[in-house]
Amino acid sequence: MNIYVLIASILLLGFILGRILRKLRLTAILAYILSGIIIGRVLNFSAPEQFNVIITGVTLALVAYIVGLNFSFAFLKRMGKQLVIILFVQVFMTALATGGFVYLLTRDLPLSIILGSLAPATAPAGTIAVLRDLRAKGTLTDITVALVGLDDALVIVIYSVGVMLTQILLGGEASVSHSLSYPLWEIFGGLGLGGAIGVAISYFAKKVHLSSDHIFIISIAVAMLCWGLAEMIGVSAILTCMALGTAVINLNVQIGTRSNELIDNIMTPVFILFFAAVGMEMDFSLFHLMWPLIIVYVVGRSIGKIAGCSLGGVLARSEPKIKKYLGLAMLDQAGVAIGLAFLAAQALSGYELGGTIIALMAITTVVHGLLAPPLIQYAVRKSGESSI
Repeated sequence: MNIYVLIASILLLGFILGRILRKLRLTAILAYILSGIIIGRVLNFSAPEQFNVIITGVTLALVAYIVGLNFSFAFLKRMGKQLVIILFVQVFMTALATGGFVYLLTRDLPLSIILGSLAPATAPAGTIAVLRDLRAKGTLTDITVALVGLDDALVIVIYSVGVMLTQILLGGEASVSHSLSYPLWEIFGGLGLGGAIGVAISYFAKKVHLSSDHIFIISIAVAMLCWGLAEMIGVSAILTCMALGTAVINLNVQIGTRSNELIDNIMTPVFILFFAAVGMEMDFSLFHLMWPLIIVYVVGRSIGKIAGCSLGGVLARSEPKIKKYLGLAMLDQAGVAIGLAFLAAQALSGYELGGTIIALMAITTVVHGLLAPPLIQYAVRKSGESSI
């Protein structure tokens, strides 16, 4: 199909299905995914590979930048301790619960460790899209937005340790120095790159008068610049764009706030294209081959997220709605998990484990992509933070 006709079809179908699902009081994100499934799997139309690469990069760059814009000093001072406690508790409980459930089914310790280390990653794009669709505002929304960005950094560390342990158990040689240097470079390299660009942009904006159009153009340009440079030097692109947003909002509040407002105006068509691209890539053919492992993984991960957020909320003395509903709002699984799964497969290329990891993470990301939006919607509505 012609690329222009494809994009127009995705936008129109996503809009129509979104209106229908809205009347059923369901989030429009499901409609966007469904439009991709219809176009890609039912009508059998495919998008050029470069289309998926570009729309994924642009969407995640903008989402990560928006997440970073929420990390003002005032917010971190108010929520910092609570965020750190919940972050560590839910990430480690998710890893332990997922790994434990997988081991009970398979009795395969290396597989259990590597899947457990990948499980805590949460999808910023899917979660932010649902919150935006509901015009959610409140403590639960603020903590969810912060955590979906922060937990990726911790997951990178856990993944690195998990790969090292898996290699040792499989009888291979594990490089401790590489296992330590990789997460340090991914995290601190990304934070340094994004922070430096954020400082430069904030300084430039103070010296030059910028109209709304100028702020809009620069915001999109620097977000994509950070994403591209991060990929080029091998650091976390999501953390780079988050650091960019954090630097901007703390060094130039006016520019950061206006930037957030302007980018929000274009996010609906961006989200339609992004989730439709996800839907077009969904392959349900492998489900019947791995369904016991898929179910165990999804159940273990869900229990870990819900119990971890609840326990973290108790330890942090959070509001009751945080203890009850935060776990449901954190269930979407990130593309970060698939990216790390590819790295794990490369690190374990001499073993049969690699193919299983990639297939499982791809399928379970699809499952979470379908199940998570209505659960996030339920959590937001029950907590009283939905504006529609």
